[in-house]
Amino acid sequence: MAKTHASAGFTLIEVVIALAIVAITTMIAASSYRNHVLRSHRVQAVQALLVAAVEQEKFHLANGRYGDRLDAVAGQDPPGLPVSSQTPGGHYALAIAIATAAEFRVVATTAGDRADPLCQILSIDQSGRRLASDSQGSDSSRRCW
Repeated sequence: MAKTHASAGFTLIEVVIALAIVAITTMIAASSYRNHVLRSHRVQAVQALLVAAVEQEKFHLANGRYGDRLDAVAGQDPPGLPVSSQTPGGHYALAIAIATAAEFRVVATTAGDRADPLCQILSIDQSGRRLASDSQGSDSSRRCW
C-alpha cells in the first residue's frame, strides 16, 4: 500500500495568485487615495479664494478700491489683504490678477510637482463668478468648484 503525504506548504500558483490579488488591491487603493488627496488640495484652494473674496469686499468698504496685494499685516502701508499667498501645504499659489476701484480677480494656480491636472487654475471675481481650467486650458469650472 502506498502512503500519501499531506502537503505542508503552498504551491507556486497559489503564491502568484495571492500576490496578484494584493497588487490589484494596492493599485486601486493608491489611485483612490491620490484622487482624495487632490480633492482635498482643491478644497483648500477654493476656501482660500472665498476668504480672499470676502477680504477684498472688506478692503473695498474701507478704502474705496480693491486690494492689490496679499500677505499684508494690519497697519502696513500701503495696505493689503491679510490673506496668505499659499494654501496650507503650498499646493496652490494665490495671486491678485486684477485690482481696481471697480473690479478684482483672485487666482489660485497649482504649485509644485504634484499639480492637479483637472483644476490647474481657479479664480473668483467681484461678481462671484467662479472659473477653473485644466492643464489643457479647457473650462473645468463645474468639476472644480
